[in-house]
Amino acid sequence: MTTKTAAGAKEPASKKRKTRLRILIILLLLMLVSGSAVFLYSRYAKTHYRITFYQETSQKVSGNIRIAVISDIHNREYGDHNETLISDLWALKPDLILFPGDMVICDQDDYRAVLDLVSALTEIAPCYGVLGNHESERIYYGGDEDLPDTFENAGLNLLRNAREEVRIGMDTIRLFGVEGTSYGFGAYGGREFMNNTEADPSVYCIVMAHIPILFEPQLSGYVFDLGVAGHVHGGIVVLPFLGGLYSNEEGLFPKFTAGKYTLENQQTLIVSAGLGDSRSFPPRINNIPELVVIDISRY
Repeated sequence: MTTKTAAGAKEPASKKRKTRLRILIILLLLMLVSGSAVFLYSRYAKTHYRITFYQETSQKVSGNIRIAVISDIHNREYGDHNETLISDLWALKPDLILFPGDMVICDQDDYRAVLDLVSALTEIAPCYGVLGNHESERIYYGGDEDLPDTFENAGLNLLRNAREEVRIGMDTIRLFGVEGTSYGFGAYGGREFMNNTEADPSVYCIVMAHIPILFEPQLSGYVFDLGVAGHVHGGIVVLPFLGGLYSNEEGLFPKFTAGKYTLENQQTLIVSAGLGDSRSFPPRINNIPELVVIDISRY
């Protein structure tokens, strides 16, 4: 005989247990699938990158000038001895290669891979860089006082609150390298250096600094055409419709993560999502590493 449950009677305990078990299994499967997806994506992101192109125009140049930006590579290699990255850069034919900081990882003593990369790329185009927070930590807290000279010897022209005139074809690019953080703009000599620079509105000027929030408000008050930065790794986790999730300086949903920005005095700032990671956690999610290419032309 089948016993019917009266209306409003409680569901049998065995049926409740089965329902909870099904929900638990579904949740565990979802967690397993999500965890596997994150793991596979993070593995993919360690061996692949995208190339992002930006186009700028200026009446201050006579022909096209191509700039490649290698930001936050953190000792990473793409292919044996970075042969994939080097091959792509040979094909792209940049006139200038910029390293806006964090070539190394502060607690890793061996950074031969990035030194070899710099040496190889100097055969393609002049290489200029600034120190990032990881280089600064090695120098000032890790006792690696020879790091700047080591990179210089490899062929990287380090601009430590310094200016360089770079001749490209018929054009001259005025390149500034600013050191320090947003709160250390004065303490590390950045303000004094920029105050002592001579603005020339007829020459195309690029300012390179590691940390993007240094550009607003500190650097945006000076005369230049293009800013280049990195540091924030694209916000690490990129959420659909919301963008990058986090940066150390700005916290959740920062303004500067990756891409092209217009500063308050109408200068362009391009922030690279970077080519590497300083730590294995948190992993990049929906955020493939990035090689930036900037073309500057007259029209």
